[in-house]
Amino acid sequence: MKDKISIRDIVKSMNLTTRTLRYYEELGLIKSLQEGRGNRVYDKEAIGRIVYLNELKNKGFSLKEIEGLLGNQCCNQKTKLLKNRIEENNKMIEFLNWQNEKIQEEMDIIDKLDMVNIYLEIEKIPEGIYSSKEEQHKVEEDQDVEKIWNLESYDIKEERVFVFPLNQCNFKEENLHYSLTLKKDINGTYVIPEGKYLVAYSREGLHRQREIFEKMLKYLEDNNLQGTSDIYVENKFRIFCKRERKVVTISKNYIKISKKDY
Repeated sequence: MKDKISIRDIVKSMNLTTRTLRYYEELGLIKSLQEGRGNRVYDKEAIGRIVYLNELKNKGFSLKEIEGLLGNQCCNQKTKLLKNRIEENNKMIEFLNWQNEKIQEEMDIIDKLDMVNIYLEIEKIPEGIYSSKEEQHKVEEDQDVEKIWNLESYDIKEERVFVFPLNQCNFKEENLHYSLTLKKDINGTYVIPEGKYLVAYSREGLHRQREIFEKMLKYLEDNNLQGTSDIYVENKFRIFCKRERKVVTISKNYIKISKKDY
C-alpha cells in the first residue's frame, strides 16, 4: 500500500464520494493532509479508518454507532452492535417477506376482479389465528359505513376479521339491518379453521355487503353446498376507481363449506 493516497483514488477504488469523505472529516472520524495546490491525501491510518467506516456503512450501521466504535468503545461493544444489527435485519427481512406476500395477494385479487364487481371461487384456506378487540358495528345501506374499519387506529399489519353469523342470513326483510362483530374468546384470540371455503372478493364496499352475502348463499344453493361456519369478512386493501372517481374498499368474504347431507 502507498504511504499516502489521494482523495480521487479513494473515491474510485471504494465507490465513495468526495462529499462523503469530507463529511467524515467534519465529524472528526478521519483526517486528511494537504499537499500541493490544496489536494487532499490520506495516510495509512486514515485509509484504515476509511476502509473500516466503509465496512460498517455496508453492514447498515448509523453514523452515530460508527462514531461510538471509533471512540472509546472496545471490541465487545462492536460484537453487541453487530448482534443488534442482525436482529434489525431479520425484522426487516420478515417485514419485506410479509410485504411481498400482501402485494402478490393484492395483484391476484385485482386480476380476479378485472371484469366483475364480485368474484366467487372455492379456496382452501389454512388455519388462521387472529388477535381481536371487542367491536360490533351496525351495517346498513350507507356509503359512510366504511368507517367501521376504524381508520384512526388502522394498522397496516393488523389482521382484522369481522364475522357475520350464519343464522342471521335471512334477507326477506327489505329493511334488514345486520351487524359485523369482531369476536373475542378467553385468550383474546379466535381461530378460523382450515378447510374449503366459498370466497367472494368484492369491490362493492361494505355498504353493499348484503348483496355479497346473497350471492354467496345463492352459489351454495345452486351447487348443492352448505355453510358450516359463520361468514368472515376482511378488509383487504383499497383501490382508486377511475370510473366512480373515488377510493373503494376491496373485501374478502368467506364461509366454510361442505356437501349437503340428505
